[in-house]
Amino acid sequence: MNQYQVGGSLSQDHPYYVRRQADADLYQALSSDQFCYVFNARQMGKSSLMVQVLHQLQQDGVCCGAIDLSRIGSETLTPEQWYKGFVVELWQAFDLFSTINLKRWWAERDGLSPVQRLGQFIEEILLVEVKSEEHPRPKLVLFLDEVDSIRGLDFSLNDFFGLIRACYNRRSLKPEYRRLTFALLGVATPSDLMSDHQRTPFNIGRAIDLCGLYQADAQPLAQGLVGCVHEPSRALREILIWTGGQPFLIQKVCQLLVEHPIPSQSITDREHIEQLIHKFMIQAWEFQDEPEHLRTIRDRLLNNSHLTGRLLGIYQQILKDEGVDFDGSREQIELLLSGLAIKQQGQLVVKNPIYQAVFNLNWVCHHLAQLRPYAKSLDAWIASGKGDEFYLLRGQTLQDVLTWALGKSLNHEDYQFLGASQDLAKREAQTALEAVEQASQMLATARQRASREVQKRRIGWCWIPGMMLSIAIPLLLLRGLGLLQELELSLFDQFVRWRPLELIDRRIVMVEIDEQDITQVGHPMPDRVLAQAIQTIQTQKPRVIGLDIYRDLPVEPGHADLVQVFQSTPNLIGIEKVVGNRVAPPPILNQKQQVGFADQVEDADGKVRRALLSVRAENTSQYSLAVQLALPYLAAEGLALKQLDSAGRRFELGKAIFEKFEPNDGGYVNAPAGQSYQILLNFRGTEANFLTVPLRQVLNRQIPAELFRDRIVLIGYTAESIKDRFRTPYNGGWFNPAQPINGVTLHANIVSQIISAALDGRPLIRVWAEPSEWLWVLVWSGVGAVIGWSFRSPLKLAIGILLASGGLMGGGYLALLSGLWIPVVPTLLGLWGTAIAIIIVTDKQRDRLQFQRTFVLLLDARQDYPTAGRIAIEYLKQSETKEHQAAIDRQLG
Repeated sequence: MNQYQVGGSLSQDHPYYVRRQADADLYQALSSDQFCYVFNARQMGKSSLMVQVLHQLQQDGVCCGAIDLSRIGSETLTPEQWYKGFVVELWQAFDLFSTINLKRWWAERDGLSPVQRLGQFIEEILLVEVKSEEHPRPKLVLFLDEVDSIRGLDFSLNDFFGLIRACYNRRSLKPEYRRLTFALLGVATPSDLMSDHQRTPFNIGRAIDLCGLYQADAQPLAQGLVGCVHEPSRALREILIWTGGQPFLIQKVCQLLVEHPIPSQSITDREHIEQLIHKFMIQAWEFQDEPEHLRTIRDRLLNNSHLTGRLLGIYQQILKDEGVDFDGSREQIELLLSGLAIKQQGQLVVKNPIYQAVFNLNWVCHHLAQLRPYAKSLDAWIASGKGDEFYLLRGQTLQDVLTWALGKSLNHEDYQFLGASQDLAKREAQTALEAVEQASQMLATARQRASREVQKRRIGWCWIPGMMLSIAIPLLLLRGLGLLQELELSLFDQFVRWRPLELIDRRIVMVEIDEQDITQVGHPMPDRVLAQAIQTIQTQKPRVIGLDIYRDLPVEPGHADLVQVFQSTPNLIGIEKVVGNRVAPPPILNQKQQVGFADQVEDADGKVRRALLSVRAENTSQYSLAVQLALPYLAAEGLALKQLDSAGRRFELGKAIFEKFEPNDGGYVNAPAGQSYQILLNFRGTEANFLTVPLRQVLNRQIPAELFRDRIVLIGYTAESIKDRFRTPYNGGWFNPAQPINGVTLHANIVSQIISAALDGRPLIRVWAEPSEWLWVLVWSGVGAVIGWSFRSPLKLAIGILLASGGLMGGGYLALLSGLWIPVVPTLLGLWGTAIAIIIVTDKQRDRLQFQRTFVLLLDARQDYPTAGRIAIEYLKQSETKEHQAAIDRQLG
């Protein structure tokens, strides 16, 4: 009895459904064949009301159908698709599957308009074929829920609502239509749904008032509070005060009391309820609003940019107790539909204390300030008693604000402020028009003349080395501190995703255990099943088998069989975990030294870009599963690992030279390497780049006869429920980001990299020495400086920078294709930085010379035209930097 339901519609037999006057009104109206509509705010119980009344009507022998209009969709639909979708919903709601072939019926009337076809479906099918055992011609009631979802359509549904009215009007001509009526439910007003008032069905329908819950109605809810509070009835009364009878909030507060019962006798029910509401609903409400309720109200207030200002203004008046009379305006109706306010004795008031605490005056003022580009000026003007013209808007600022205000419904004070600003602007413009025009022309002429004189000036060559070093050195310092590592790794990932698809590596076969396999054999997989799979694979004589499944403990039945298989399979490699929380290997395979570790190296962003090949533990080297699989395979090809230096950092294997990863290789900065041997991972691709076969086909022997022969076979889980998944450079793409790859696919990539490098000469990822990378950044910084110095035209400059940037990006991409990872991000920043720095320095010097020449020309003009000259100099001063303003003041002083 204490399982309250927070969100969603309540079932017809739910113990905590509270009947209201709307239940009786809607039932009586529909029973008497009236067209009804229930329009109210979200989560007020409209859908639950529909469920209850529908059930009552069905008990009376009425055939009812409920259609959620949001199921049909609202984006990118054509009228044909929408009407057909509505007919499909009717067909399903009244179980007409065996009665009519809907697809053929709809196609046969292709020449008719969609609304005509819907009308024929109602008359020819719905009113004829819908029957019941007790009533051959039963009444039909059609509930249309979420009717407000149609507001997102790109076309009008005036014809649809006109058809509903036509069904009502045809009752006088065709008695069959008296059996049919409609009930619409949603968060809307009639004018939102239909603009043609002559055909609207709402003026012949009955509006059902759905109010909040009252103490007498809601008393059954107190049953679930027994044992959670001292006095359930009084606690429920306190809940109703806090929620204002809002059904969703009542259920949520009751559920909070069940989850957090009153701790002791020392606290009253009222205090406990207040503490819970403040802690779990009001404080940090945007993060605790689950299921979403308060955020829905917030979004309805703020998402309509044309009404937001007016809505917040009206709500601000309500909060200030300024007595807002209900006048039926669109803004007030929208405020009621949001659920935030209700109409009480002809005035608008806040619905409940929870809303008032969440959406308080500070919240309103904050969003009004964000909404208005002139918020500070408006507040200061109001604070001055609306008499200080200093705070009014002027000039271009006023024009921008007036443009912004077009089409918006603003507050009364906003219109007063803008009107006063316009009046002031007109007076000032009338007074100073002639002097301003002359001053503007004087300033423009002086600037044009000064610009022509200094346009050909530019800085000398001596600036280029200094600018190059001043940009490159800080960039290298930033890179050394690791501040560019994330960008460099992200660009590396993008290059990897841009690479052309590689061919499938047919030397590796993955036996994947997916969700269907887990359903069939269970999890964890019994040892008997695993033993059978290994035996079946071994019959085709693979070179080596990798078992990417931890088997440190027996999983009956069949453990003895698996031990026998481990003992008799010399080419089987198991796994263990050696880093962090250790997982032991299978004992038999450990004794036979047929074990490799499955650990991987993840970067700070959680992605795997490096392959961990070996680690040092207790003065011994332990090798990864990939190494344990690759070396025996290559040994059969006559290739063995050769150490090329005494430090054990370089090894030769066939056509490949493996070099140990260093902490600052590529885009990394102080990456952890420790005593392990790592290499940069040159991915072949995802699961699609390898041969795969599901476990069930192996167990059922439904595999080609030579599938595993002389190949490396990897057995591992690919089911998402196992969560053996890793993020790689293939995740986080600009378009269509891929999913994380499975652990077995990651092992396959590492094995493929080792054997393809040794046998095919497929490139490993190499890096430059740090001095070479520094020189590379320095050179491209110089290129940027030369570009910035050479081009005066902004278009040519932009083209030069784009071409150089494209060449650098393309070069980095082509280098990675050949296996070389060169720094691109610091190089690009150096290129852009020096080009922009040269431009800034050049422009700054030109501006200084142009300012000096313009000021001299204006001083000369002021001798003949004192007023216009003074205004022109003031305009120049206002448009210049503080340094130039100070120079003007010194000269005039």
